Amino acid sequence: MDKSLNEIMKTKWMYLNEDELKFYSLGIFIECICLSVVISIILNLLFKSDFMLCMSGFTIVSIMFTILIYKRDFFDEKFELFSPDLLQGTNQGLILFLFVSSFLVSWGFFCAALKYGLYNAIAFSLAVCFPGIFLLLRRNVYFNENNNSFYDGNGYHPLFHWVLGITVGSGPLGVSLTNFLKDMFVKGSFLNIDLISVVLALVLECFVLSPDVANKILPFELKRIDGMKKFILISLGLMMILLLFNMII
Repeated sequence: MDKSLNEIMKTKWMYLNEDELKFYSLGIFIECICLSVVISIILNLLFKSDFMLCMSGFTIVSIMFTILIYKRDFFDEKFELFSPDLLQGTNQGLILFLFVSSFLVSWGFFCAALKYGLYNAIAFSLAVCFPGIFLLLRRNVYFNENNNSFYDGNGYHPLFHWVLGITVGSGPLGVSLTNFLKDMFVKGSFLNIDLISVVLALVLECFVLSPDVANKILPFELKRIDGMKKFILISLGLMMILLLFNMII
């Protein structure tokens, strides 16, 4: 190997050979562990979360990221991580990284919300994990769209919808799911108003994660930045309505 580890880490992932990829993956794992330590310390200071509990989950996610990096060719064959024409990553590849990132966010929410009870922790961790899974299952919506095409008005950008999905998950979906779990396991009530709240929140979640569906309903183009800004405002407005609904019931 002619390159140093520093040179390898500065090289684009898609251009590394197999030997260089091993060192690159190791570097990524070390960076992920360092980030995990920082996040775990922050969660411990802000929410009194158990440091080792935080690190256990974040370490698993770090391993997931490392495997994704190291098995580049395998995942490229399955998900088309790179565009041979554009010489850069594809939306399908971005979605795969967002899928793994969802587990990172989910575990962070679990550790933070555990301070307020197990039902809160389970509900919010499931709610914020949902967007990554949903995007992965519907990745064909972004098929053959490169990441920069959004700015040219030619495609949807999964990152925007993932962030919106996380926002909805950490808001109305997480709140309604918490209330539903408490009703079901504490009060022994299953069919109640909180079930309706969960269904409405899931509908909103699926709506913000389905640009192809929203594009057919709304009178503006979601593939353009101005249309996406309007979509964000509408989504946040609907989210606030659902939060108020949860407060009223």
